[in-house]
Amino acid sequence: MRRVGLLLFDGVNALDAAGPAEAFAATRSQDGEPLYDMIAWSLNGAEVTSESGLGLRGAVLPKQPPKLDLLIVPGGAGLRRPHTLERAAGWLALHHGRFARIASVCTGAYGVAQAGLFNGKRVATHWRFAADLARRFPALTVDPDVLYIADGKYCSSAGIAAGIDLALAIIERDHGPRAAINVARELVVYLRRVGGQAQFSEPLKLQASASGRLRDVCTFAAANLGKDLSIETLAARAGLSARQFSRLFREEFGLSPARYILQLRLDGARTSLTDTRAGLEQVAAAHGFGSADTFRRAFEKRFALSPSEYRRRFDASPVRVKRK
Repeated sequence: MRRVGLLLFDGVNALDAAGPAEAFAATRSQDGEPLYDMIAWSLNGAEVTSESGLGLRGAVLPKQPPKLDLLIVPGGAGLRRPHTLERAAGWLALHHGRFARIASVCTGAYGVAQAGLFNGKRVATHWRFAADLARRFPALTVDPDVLYIADGKYCSSAGIAAGIDLALAIIERDHGPRAAINVARELVVYLRRVGGQAQFSEPLKLQASASGRLRDVCTFAAANLGKDLSIETLAARAGLSARQFSRLFREEFGLSPARYILQLRLDGARTSLTDTRAGLEQVAAAHGFGSADTFRRAFEKRFALSPSEYRRRFDASPVRVKRK
């Protein structure tokens, strides 16, 4: 039996707290016995009100907490309020030694960072707050892309639902893959998105921020992944020389056109892997890769999984049932 604590406060994101809590509560032994004992503590009296208006109840925050295997710090707008942030961080700084592991979910990273516990660590948070977290706490390294990170005794996850992915990873580490699989089935979620999987499509983010002629080029490229997308072709569409186009593209997006096209093709290919039954050769050709082998190497480098393994984990295409 492992003990897991959950820190609550007014303005907590309800799913940040409830998602991991339900995952741990659903973890059972082969005999059906619970493997985690959950306890919730509240910074603001017994009952707190979440961002969505839901009421959550926890015990009064102890002055001397018991030793725990894991403490979870969820996110939410309430934690970023100065008074709440200072109180949470002060309590964490004073008692962190009593917790074998500490995990932040989404913007719960602000509380752990304010306590100085993330200094020198790699940290994940919701992509929308990554830049602000990095600016406010320069002693830590924020990775804006990954779903979750484990760095020593400290874990952190991206926004909201990624807290469940982190919980499944912890369950697998504590009790093995079978336990995590059973919990994922109980919660009806994917088992399991790997920590290094991107929170969202980076090319999509760049396309959304593009302006003028570059927006048209990005839209054209996304719709023609299997065609010639050389710098010369894209530059001609933008009405620029190849040198002018390359320079403007780097200034706007901070990466080369070739790198952007590769990311765009890989993002399109991974969607095809999970939404269709097309073979690897077909997926590679449809997204502008010269061969299945070239596609496979590029895919593994980007996502740390082979295309086949990615499809096995995240396949969302309908299962076809053969009728007799």
